Amino acid sequence: MNDKRLRGTRLGATSLESEEGVEFVATQTITFRTDDGEEFQVRFMEGVDLPYNWNSPLTAKSGRRLDAKGNLVQGVDPNAPAAPNPTVTHWEQLMKRRTIDELELILAERRAAMRAAGEFNSKAA
Repeated sequence: MNDKRLRGTRLGATSLESEEGVEFVATQTITFRTDDGEEFQVRFMEGVDLPYNWNSPLTAKSGRRLDAKGNLVQGVDPNAPAAPNPTVTHWEQLMKRRTIDELELILAERRAAMRAAGEFNSKAA
């Protein structure tokens, strides 16, 4: 019974939604130029922070944004990821909190506590 109602609608071939009452967002077209001189355009929503670099959709080469006069935009990209922090080892972290003298004192206290508990072999030390 239900197939009779769907007959002739080409189900899946066309959308039954309309664009009536839909307001599209305002966009701007930005031009980028690669080192090879290839220029390409990308559409962005108005009011967003624009990237300085963008990859070409045709060649995948990185292009630099151009200003309204066709000159390359200079400066550091505010959207670029921040540089990673240098790796800090456990020893460096420990040395920020303690001195060698303090560490030797803590070691002596631990040895004494282990000897008192019978866990420390004096021949190995």
